[in-house]
Amino acid sequence: MDQYWKFFSVTRREERGPHGGNGCAFLERKQGFLVRSITAPYHSSELQRHLKRLSSTPPAINNKGLLSLPDELLLDIVDSVPEIEWEDVVILAVTCQRLFYLLRKLIDQGRAQLSAPWGGGRILCVGEYAQYEDLPATLLEAGERAIIEKAIGKYPGQDPGCGGLDSLLDGKKCFTFRGAFTYCEWADFLRRFKSDADRKAFKMVASVTFPPERTDWVLLNMVKNEYVRASALAELARKPNDQQPFLPHCRLDLGHALLTRICWSSVELPNTPLKMKMHRGPWVGDRFCITTMDHLCGSDPEWEGKDVSKEVVRDLVAVCRKMFGKEWLAQVESDVLDSEEDYLQNYWFGSDGQDELASACRKIGSPWPIKLSPVLYMW
Repeated sequence: MDQYWKFFSVTRREERGPHGGNGCAFLERKQGFLVRSITAPYHSSELQRHLKRLSSTPPAINNKGLLSLPDELLLDIVDSVPEIEWEDVVILAVTCQRLFYLLRKLIDQGRAQLSAPWGGGRILCVGEYAQYEDLPATLLEAGERAIIEKAIGKYPGQDPGCGGLDSLLDGKKCFTFRGAFTYCEWADFLRRFKSDADRKAFKMVASVTFPPERTDWVLLNMVKNEYVRASALAELARKPNDQQPFLPHCRLDLGHALLTRICWSSVELPNTPLKMKMHRGPWVGDRFCITTMDHLCGSDPEWEGKDVSKEVVRDLVAVCRKMFGKEWLAQVESDVLDSEEDYLQNYWFGSDGQDELASACRKIGSPWPIKLSPVLYMW
């Protein structure tokens, strides 16, 4: 039975329609937003070099004005500013070496949250025939259940659809920060800078990249400590050198790996193996991110996870056999579908990196439903 599906971030109370339409067609297409929205970026190589220089040069002593206050009070002052924007914190930090040291952790956290807004949150792909009473027990918190039950009570006897999750939406639009280059279209923002040097410093600190030389990207289930290697999907497509984490030339990527585990409905997904029960995803209610093993082990040297790449690849092969029949291998090894709609998915892969993929994708106009003019890299 056909039904429409939605990508839903319960944590952020946001939704987005998948690329590819109803039924199981979205399983055949790249889902650029889904992948980018949970992918943790690196800062720019230029900032990395700058940090190394700073580490060998202690901040100069400055006892004038606000800088005469202890570090703790300076941080409290920044925290006390109501609804301070991340960009303003960056602008403040680049004015003074001491403030940069103090605010660096806050800046790094903000960069990660803006670039991967759904990262670390509860995500699922929910079908319209999902029933509220049938949702996994671990998916919703008590306050969220109260909101849904109140909405259901207003219209007794009516099916709320999508398990009632629409009741949680607060009207926010999904926003993913693609990089410092996007500020080029905000003329008012650029006027804040009094010099090219100030603008360059802001760009250096605000930039996000996905280093093309890294080959250790993984999709991580942060609850179960299970991960899927991007390299395993590249090998399946016989494109082992495709650039991670986005695998732009592979039909299957980490987004498809995630979808084998997070779909939920009371009605089966058509053209998928019955034994898999793909509409009852075992990871629904868990939290996710796409990151590198270097980041994982660097933050916690004792971290240990379970590599489930083989199991996920096995399930993806089973799904492709069901969808494509005898042609499944040719489909998996083929290039990404050549259509305007599929090309626009590359919009999400734009960043401040200097590699060819980042550069080309910076120039792609935003796909529907967000209406933005094409962004040009001007710095």
